[in-house]
Parts: sequence; C-alpha cells; structure tokens
Amino acid sequence: MRRVHCSTVALLLAVTTSAWAAVEPYPTAVQGENVSTKTRAEVTAELREAHRLGLMANVESDFPKVSVGAGSAQTFDGGGPRLSRARVHAETVEAGRLGLLNVGEGVPPVATAEQEELIAAAGRRAAENTLAAQRVSRDAGK
Repeated sequence: MRRVHCSTVALLLAVTTSAWAAVEPYPTAVQGENVSTKTRAEVTAELREAHRLGLMANVESDFPKVSVGAGSAQTFDGGGPRLSRARVHAETVEAGRLGLLNVGEGVPPVATAEQEELIAAAGRRAAENTLAAQRVSRDAGK
C-alpha cells in the first residue's frame, strides 16, 4: 500500500512539474507589448494638451460648484469640529427631506438652486444653534 501511495505521489508530482515548466502562464499574445517608445516629457506634454483641449476629465470640474450666501461665512468661524458636524448633519437631513439622497445605482438627483439654498439655510441654522449653545454653556460655566 505504501509503495502504491509513493508511486502515485511521484507520478502526480512529475506530471504537474513538467506541465508547469513547459507552459508559459501568460502567453505574449495575451500580455501584449510593454515597450514604450515615448519619453516621460512627451507623455506629460500629451497629458497637458489633452487637459487643455478638454479631452480628459478634471476631478475638480466634474462636480458642480455650490455657492453659499454671504451670511454663511460667519458660521465657519470658530466652533471647531462640533460646529462642522452639526452643519453637515443638518444639511444631510435637509437633502434627504428634499429627496436628493441617492441610494443604489442610477443617476443621482441634482439639486435646483432653490433646493441648494434650503440646504445651505439648514446648515446655517444648525451652525447658529450650535454656536448659541456653546455660548450658553460657556457663560453657565463662569
């Protein structure tokens, strides 16, 4: 029994080793050619030209610009991370109320100017409320 077992293992090892050594794992027809004839400067110049002509997406320009009213600049001053969290939470809740949060695949909804202003107003209110609560707690501690 032991002789049969050893013979089987040896035969299996011989077959797999020869098959592994004789067959290229990725034939050159599948791999393609990896040799580039362009210099780094040529590739960089082509990339800049494609950006200039608008042939490539620019991450910053892929997203619409959101304008915020002049009164909101006051809410960004002071308050720290608690103020930012309150503002983001309020804006997210407002966007959800307006049906602008996308779940799953498909085209995401785009907010109108009025909806963007409602979202920004909710964030401003939350920031003002947070600042007022911080003032009250600071004054109560004195």
